[in-house]
Amino acid sequence: MSPDELSDRLGFDVSRETFDRLGQYHDLLLSWSKTHNLIGPKEHAFLWDRHIIDSLQIWPLISGAGDVVDIGSGAGLPGLVLACAAVERDDTHLVLVESNSKRCAFLRHVSHSLDLPVTVLNSRIENVSRETPGAITARAVTDLTSLMSYSEKWLLKGTKGVFLKGRTWKDELTEARRYWTFNVDVTPSRSDSQGAVLTLSEVRTNG
Repeated sequence: MSPDELSDRLGFDVSRETFDRLGQYHDLLLSWSKTHNLIGPKEHAFLWDRHIIDSLQIWPLISGAGDVVDIGSGAGLPGLVLACAAVERDDTHLVLVESNSKRCAFLRHVSHSLDLPVTVLNSRIENVSRETPGAITARAVTDLTSLMSYSEKWLLKGTKGVFLKGRTWKDELTEARRYWTFNVDVTPSRSDSQGAVLTLSEVRTNG
C-alpha cells in the first residue's frame, strides 16, 4: 500500500511522513505480537485493512481536539494510529488508557520510538481523573451504553465521543438512548460495510 492508496481508501490526504510512521508501528506490532499476544496470528495479514484504516478514519473527527482520551487502547488501536497523524500538529495529544501493564509497555515503547504525542496511563478508565478532554475514542472495547457510562463525567461537560462500532451500532444507539439524550452523527465505516463511526455531542442524562 502507498500513501496515495491509503488516502484514497480514507477519503483524506495522508502524508508520506504519517504513512512511514504507520509502517513502523505496523512492524513493531507484528514483532511484539510474537511474544506478547497483542493481536491474534490470524489478524497479521489484515493489519492495514482491518485495523489501521479502521482506526485512522476517525482522524478528521478528533484532529485539533487537544487532549483525546482513548479508552482501552490495547495494542494502540486507534490511539497509536491517531498519534502517528497527530505528530504533524501541535494541537492534538493522545492519552491512552490501558489496564494491562504488558500492553502499556508496548504503547510506551512505540510512542518513545516514534516520538509520538502520547501519554500512557496504566489504569482503568473509571479511575482516570483529568481535565475535560476535547474528545474520547474507543474501538472494540464494549457496547455503547458501557462506553458512555465510563466517560459520562466528560461527555456531560461537552466532550465529544467518537466511537468505532460494528454491525450492532443501531441497536446500541437505541439502548443508549434509554439513559441519555444526545446528538449523533453517523458516518459509514470505510473498513466495515456494516459498521459506523458514531460521533456523540450534547449529551444529557434522561429523567
